[in-house]
Parts: sequence; C-alpha cells; structure tokens
Amino acid sequence: MSSNAGTSESASIYRRSGRQPLAITSAVVGTTLEWFDYSVYAAVAAWIATEFFPSENSHVSLLSALAVFGVGFFFRPLGALFFGHMGDRKGRKHALAATIILMGASSLLIAIAPNYTSVGLLAPVLLVVARCAQGFSAGGEFAGGAAFLIEGAPEKRRGTYGAIHYMAIIFGNLLGAAIVASLIAVLSGDQMKLWGWRIPFLIGACAALVGLFLRVRSTDTPIMQQAIMAGEIPDSPISETFRDIWRLVLRGVGLVCGFTIATYAYVNMQSYIPAVTGLSAGTAQWLYSLSLAVQIPLIGLFGFLSDKVGRKPLMLAGAVLLTVCPVPVFALVATGSTPLVLLALIIVSVSIAVYAGPFTAAITELMPRRTRYTALSVSYGLAAALFGGTAGYVVTWLRFYTASPNAPAIYAAIAAALTLITVISTPETVHRDISR
Repeated sequence: MSSNAGTSESASIYRRSGRQPLAITSAVVGTTLEWFDYSVYAAVAAWIATEFFPSENSHVSLLSALAVFGVGFFFRPLGALFFGHMGDRKGRKHALAATIILMGASSLLIAIAPNYTSVGLLAPVLLVVARCAQGFSAGGEFAGGAAFLIEGAPEKRRGTYGAIHYMAIIFGNLLGAAIVASLIAVLSGDQMKLWGWRIPFLIGACAALVGLFLRVRSTDTPIMQQAIMAGEIPDSPISETFRDIWRLVLRGVGLVCGFTIATYAYVNMQSYIPAVTGLSAGTAQWLYSLSLAVQIPLIGLFGFLSDKVGRKPLMLAGAVLLTVCPVPVFALVATGSTPLVLLALIIVSVSIAVYAGPFTAAITELMPRRTRYTALSVSYGLAAALFGGTAGYVVTWLRFYTASPNAPAIYAAIAAALTLITVISTPETVHRDISR
C-alpha cells in the first residue's frame, strides 16, 4: 500500500470512528481561549493602565498598557520554534496540550497579580511575565489548531474546516467583548477598576482546564500518525524549515502581515473608540460585539465558497478590501456617531471575513507536511510579533503624536497592500496534496 493510500485510509477510519468531532472541539476551545484572552486585555486596557501604570497623564498609562500587550507578541517566534519542533517531532496533540497549559497559567497570573499600589514595580513585572507566557504559548496555538483541523478534514472541505478555526478566533473575541460589556453594565466604575476587570481572566483560566481535558482525550491527525508509523519525522524541523523552505516562510509572513494589523487594530477598537469619541466604554463594547456577530457566519460562508471557487480569488478580494477600507473606516469612527461607528466596524468586519474564510486552509496547504507545524508557527509568529502585536500601540501613538488624523489608516492600508502583493504571487492551493 502506498503512503498516500495509507493516509487516505487512516483519514477515513479517523472520520468514521467519531474521533474527529473531539479533535475539532479540542482545537476550537484552545483557539477560542487564546483570542478570548487577547480580546479581554484590549477591552480592559484602560483599567490595567491605571492599576499597573499609574500616571498623571492617562495617555501615557494607556500606551504603557498597550506596550505590554505588544511585548507578548515578541515571544511568539520563540514559542513558534519550541512548539513547532514539538509538533513536528512528537505530534500535533502533544504540542497543543502544552500550549493550553501555559495559556491557562498566564491568564490566572493576570487575574491575581497585585497592582502597583500594593507591590510597586513588581506589579508591572508580573504583568509582563504573564503576557510573555501568553505570547509564547500563542506562538504554537494557531499553527497547531490549523494543522489539527486541516489535516483531519475531507479533501474537498478543507476550506470549510479552516473557516471553523478562524470562526473560533472571532468567537473568542466576541465572547471576551460580550463578557466585558456585561461587567461594565452591572458593575460600578470603582468595582470595575478594583476587581471587575480580573473576572474574565479567571474565566479564561477555568476554560483552559476544559480545553486541556479535551486535548488529552483526542488523537493525532491521520497524516501525522501515518508519518510517525512510516518513520518520516524530521530530526530537526527548525533547521529543515530555515534551510529548505525559508521562501515559503517569508511568503507566509506576507500573507499574514496586513491581515494581522487589520485584525489587531480591529480588536483594539474596543479601547480606541471611547478614547477618540464621546461614546462610553460600554457602548463601544456592544458595537464591537455586534460587528463580530456579523463576521462569524460570514467567515464560514467564505470558507465554504473557497472549497468551490478556490482560495486565491477570495483572498484577493479580501486583501483589496483591507487595503482600501482603513481611511473611510477611521474617518467614520472619528465622527463619534453611534450608527456611523457601527457601520465602520461592520465594514472592517466584513473585509476581514472575506480574507479569513479561506486563509487558514490556504496557509496550511502551502506548507509541506514534514515541517508544517514549524513553518506555520514561524510565519504566523513573526508576522504577529512584527505587525499584529504593535498595531494597537502604533495606532494609538500615531493618533496622539502626529498631526494627521489619517496616519493610523494609512499605516494599516500600506501593510494590507503588502499582503495583497503576496496573495497575487501565491499559487492556488485548493487541490494540493497535504500529506506530502
């Protein structure tokens, strides 16, 4: 029996056995939790700023909190190397179990960390440690979840399964925003400042235990099982990645860079909107949540369509939208009008959905099986560190320290244009054999 036939038979048994739903659920829970934590941090950044970075200038405090948000992203490439090596050598399941343990522990640390008034400089140090741990774990989470879903999916439904992965990302955003909005609605301002903002991080720590239970019970993907049985495991996935497929890694960075800036600038709209308009934090949360609710089914739709028409046409359309929309979106937000701010959020939400639908399948199909976890992790981790993690800080800094109200929009548009160029030069992957 050929390796290809063996893999196909293993995949068929895997889907008939009932193990696939457990694998999908375990991947989705971890991905949801990762983005839940990031969404919550962005939403409560103003309270974190006052608790950990007290200053007479509220802008300086907020920038400090956003800088810590960005610091965690610089640990993503390190996590990418560590978990990529583990995932390509030991299997996707083991790496994903490790990422969720670290993710839950870092959420718990943020939830219980003392503030600056209590312990002085130790407070921001603990916050930085927790964010670095989150970034390290996130370095392996996206790639592991993507490989877990795509490698176990039927060949003609990989776009749909990849969309489930990205829908989990947005659901994590929505869940975080909705919980923070609910807390703002039921708690006083002093209660939110003193302890209310910690509650979502405690929820995240508890959710990590559920995710760990599911991941321990799941089995690895048929493609990975077959590779282990055949002894086709790289001795050093990291060196093989940088020696043999570094061009694919750079292409992956290009596919992610503009997309990740748009995504994280969108996440940071939760704190950006009340800072530049007369709208309250609670109103901003609900508007953001509504736009996310629009985005989730659209991602599924465009992932499904990518199985019919290919990944590239939809990614091209999405990249064009992400390039042309930032200027009108930021202009609409600046009006401070509730309907126009909601319109702006929906525009960027739809633009992201068009690109995100086929994105997970496309970037996973692009990478070879032997070093897929490492290559995906490094591509996504580098782009997130260089572009995504700094998006909130850069947008806020540009707003405060430049004379141009369009500066943040131009920054996002330029990055999206780089992604557009990369998509144009990337071949179609919808029919690629991902077992090789």
